Amino acid sequence: MATTPEFRIHNDEPLALGVRRVILEQVVHATQIRDSDDLDTAVHDLRKAMKRTRAVLRLVRGELGDYRYRQENTALRDTSRLWGPTRDAAVLAKVAAEFVAEFEMDGAAADRVVTVLRARAAAATRAGHQDRRRHLDTLTALGSFACRVRRFPVEGPDSIANEWAAVQPGVTRVAKRAARRLRQAEQDPSVERLHAWRKDVKYLGYQLEVLRPLWKDLLGAIGDRLMEVGSILGDDHDLAVWEETLRADGSLVTDPAELTRLHDTIGVRRRRLQTEAFALGGTVLAEPKLLVEEVAAAWHQART
Repeated sequence: MATTPEFRIHNDEPLALGVRRVILEQVVHATQIRDSDDLDTAVHDLRKAMKRTRAVLRLVRGELGDYRYRQENTALRDTSRLWGPTRDAAVLAKVAAEFVAEFEMDGAAADRVVTVLRARAAAATRAGHQDRRRHLDTLTALGSFACRVRRFPVEGPDSIANEWAAVQPGVTRVAKRAARRLRQAEQDPSVERLHAWRKDVKYLGYQLEVLRPLWKDLLGAIGDRLMEVGSILGDDHDLAVWEETLRADGSLVTDPAELTRLHDTIGVRRRRLQTEAFALGGTVLAEPKLLVEEVAAAWHQART
């Protein structure tokens, strides 16, 4: 398995050159799906690379222009979605195994649930290995995207400006939307709203990660906190999917009393996770304007 590339734009690196470099490194890392023996890990890495790359595109959206940004963002989103079923099946099997062990389901029932979901995950992985069209579509999309990125100018008037104004709108847009979606999720913690909030938290976290050399202590601390919020929300989303699977597939748990107990237990755990996410998220996103000002201060300290 290839080593994960460093996800950093260095302080002594022109912004245009750094943006192009980190994007291309993420794309190269994603293409390991071509010949990986561990497809589940390769799919995870591909989807993470696509999220990181989309975060960088959001960072310089104002420089790219809305049309170009939307074109590239959609291409990466659709490429990632090709492998959604494979990833979802693997995650569900993992969540189920951890859950039934922690909450002491009846032994026979627990074994049946885990066995069924692991078999489904294995089938999804085999299908992914054998689906040459999906591999070809993925590599074609990544190759085409990489060719377009290589044509990004790194100097001259058409290149991304090497100044705070080039990234300020992108950081501001994502920070404000993450703060807004936090408030919306607090008012109505639906699965959809929590998942939408999580996506913006992750994008903002990746933006701060790629800018981290500006001021490692400050941006590192904020970024790590955002990533922790994203992880908590990810656990909550996994439990929500697990609960929906139990509701939709009556063959997994056939005892009504046991099923009720599981739903109650999931509900308690999800409320605890959401409370933790709201509290931690509020420490970062309560004042998005202040957050952007801190990033601006880091930029000017390091690059001017």
